Amino acid sequence: MKLEFKKSISNKVFIILGSMFVFLFLLGYFLLVGIDKVSNVTPEMFFFSSYTVATQFGLMLFSFVIAFFINREYTNKNILFYKLIGENIYTFFYKKIAVLFLECFVFIGLGLLVISLTYHDFSHFTLLLFLFSAVILQYILIIGTISMLCPNILISIGVSIVYWITSVILVAISNKTFGFIAPFEAGNTMYPRIERVLQSDNMALGNNDILFIILYLVSIIIINAIILRFSKTRWIKMGI
Repeated sequence: MKLEFKKSISNKVFIILGSMFVFLFLLGYFLLVGIDKVSNVTPEMFFFSSYTVATQFGLMLFSFVIAFFINREYTNKNILFYKLIGENIYTFFYKKIAVLFLECFVFIGLGLLVISLTYHDFSHFTLLLFLFSAVILQYILIIGTISMLCPNILISIGVSIVYWITSVILVAISNKTFGFIAPFEAGNTMYPRIERVLQSDNMALGNNDILFIILYLVSIIIINAIILRFSKTRWIKMGI
């Protein structure tokens, strides 16, 4: 993974991710002050507004940097190099995913820490760290999988946005039938429960919601592994 960390730093991916999270939290604050006209922003409001930004606009915010980190290897014809150093499609993908997630996790933790210190309120810190990490991890896995199948970054971003719009529409049609496709979507049943938890003294979500999130992420990983299994030849052809 050392190679991927070096590439993240040399390609400014680390800096871009940090900038995206700064923008995410700032947008969460300014939506309250500028649009909702809230004069006294409480930490609960700030956190939930930032969470809303992450769930509603996160795919558009992070699609470029995630797709760039993977598709750049196709553009630079680096797949043969990875093969020569003993990598396969699984290690190639999951090392990149791990690096992106670890960097995002650090920025999420720093952002939540700064806000919590500002308000002297750490009551929901662990819950928020889990929720933000889960939301970002789904983006990394979904956009990453799409990017593995697409020959360039523009197609990857386009397909990712189409996927996002489709999932929003399906959840709006029936959150009971299609809710599992996008559990963090505002039209889904979990969203108001998270808001209620953040506005109360309850420090955690219900066990059913936590289990649902874990099963959702595990399902994405399983689907991803299946897709990678049948994309080995395509992966080599697009990168040489």
